[in-house]
Amino acid sequence: MSERETSRPSVSLAEAAKYLSLPEESVRSLAAAGYVEASTDSSEPVFKMVDLKAFLARNADNGSGNLLELAEDDPDPQVLLDDLDARSEDMARRAFDIFAAAIPEARGWSLSERARFIAQSKSRFEAILAVTGQGAEVDEALVDDLQEVGAAAAWAQSPLPQLLVTLRISRDLVVQTSVELAEERGGRWGLALSLLLTRVLPAMDRLTDALAQGYWSAMVAREEEASARYAYVVEHSSDGVWEVDLDGCIQYANPALALLLGRDVEDLEGTLLTEALVGDETDRISLDRLTPSAAVPSEPFELAIRRADGVRRVLAVRVQARLQDDQVVGFQGVARDTTALHDLEAEKNEFLALVTHDLRTPLSTILGLGASLETLGDQVTGPRIQRMGEAIRRQAERISRLADDLYDVSRLEAHSLLLSPRPVDLSQVVEAALDSVDPNAGDVSALVERKIPAGVTVQADPRRLEQVVANLVANALEHGAAPVVVETLPAGPAEVRFAVRDHGGGVADSVVPVMFSRVHTLSRHQSRAGLGTGLGLFLVKGLVEAMGGRVQYTGSDKGAVFEVTLGVPRRPADSMVL
Repeated sequence: MSERETSRPSVSLAEAAKYLSLPEESVRSLAAAGYVEASTDSSEPVFKMVDLKAFLARNADNGSGNLLELAEDDPDPQVLLDDLDARSEDMARRAFDIFAAAIPEARGWSLSERARFIAQSKSRFEAILAVTGQGAEVDEALVDDLQEVGAAAAWAQSPLPQLLVTLRISRDLVVQTSVELAEERGGRWGLALSLLLTRVLPAMDRLTDALAQGYWSAMVAREEEASARYAYVVEHSSDGVWEVDLDGCIQYANPALALLLGRDVEDLEGTLLTEALVGDETDRISLDRLTPSAAVPSEPFELAIRRADGVRRVLAVRVQARLQDDQVVGFQGVARDTTALHDLEAEKNEFLALVTHDLRTPLSTILGLGASLETLGDQVTGPRIQRMGEAIRRQAERISRLADDLYDVSRLEAHSLLLSPRPVDLSQVVEAALDSVDPNAGDVSALVERKIPAGVTVQADPRRLEQVVANLVANALEHGAAPVVVETLPAGPAEVRFAVRDHGGGVADSVVPVMFSRVHTLSRHQSRAGLGTGLGLFLVKGLVEAMGGRVQYTGSDKGAVFEVTLGVPRRPADSMVL
């Protein structure tokens, strides 16, 4: 017989049943089924203790039961455990070799990265063996730590397979090294090896589960956080967002889309998208543009719509198919309101057209007169030359005023206009302003009544205030009817108010909201020849506000009235800096 067979006693059926804590019939059944090896040389089966202990090692819960009830001469599994602990560093180095074979990029690691991996592996082996030394009870703190490690890896977007490969390598190395140690010590150590592995393997599996659980819990949290962040962005986006089914019926619409369409969100859900986006007369909507094919990338397109309240909107739309398992299940769209950009582009084009028109007239006059002087200079009399020179000067002054207006507009929009405010006499500024009004308007002095008391002083830049009054008077003469009245109005102690009033038909209600804009001072069709660029009221507003005042339109169908409010000069005591 072998050393193993002679070193372990045999027991009877009754003793085996007592040792296994089972009825004798159950032990017979186990022997008949081959779960426990029994000798049938006698009338009663005889069992070897080593086979009974091996059976318990295979079937006890996490190595519990009476596995540790070793005979006095049985090898102690703790000896193997101590030897394993002594080989932690060797196992760590072997772990890196196996990891590098499984993960090719690890072969390119630097020496410091390899040393860090080996040090971490050594610590991991020591922790595993420390847990194993406690038997079946795995340290809960270690489990929690591994869950945190898995969660940190998930948030850092580290791949879970690498983590699991590392733990699997550790598990296999512990088993392999334990087997090697048992073989080195001889066959009698087989039972000690079996007992040790019944502690190590369940502990390793639990630690691996803890790491994976922490990883996936963190991944779920990441997905939930990303989903919540996405939902918040969509709900609070300034762009309209929608989702429709295959029939074009709206399944979701965010508040911005409802605002763009002038509808309630609740009303949009369940509505056909083509009915919600009511096309303008110049841009009929087709379902094909709003439900593109998944195979054809959707290109952005512009859509002009007219809401139920009559407001026109120009939308930049992008639509794409929503796929699920490579099948189109609906469509998603985003719409951005570009109405302001379109209006700005239209204003720019109109502004350029106005400037071009107002430059063409004086330039044509100058060119014509210059050509006449060139070809007929010897035939033109002195008085005629004088009249031609006067006409050229007036047209050149018009071009100069246009250039000045454009320059002032650019300075105002860049907030770089330089002013020199000081106390000025309002009546003197008005008189100087009338002299600078375009003489094409006629005898300005005879057409304008001045009702400015002497001694009215305002805090302003005299040249810019003169420009304000001249523009208001010129605007009244161009669009209103004489006489034009410049008069002061009642005001508070710290203000001076004056108005420029004409006796025309006033300004149309549709023009009032935009009359101080850069282009829409007055509609072009309302003007007479020589209107100018339409920059007059825009400059008035900008200059008055730059001087700390305000301007407003308060007219009616009996005439246009523009009121200007400016501050009064401060007393010397008020301007002292202490």
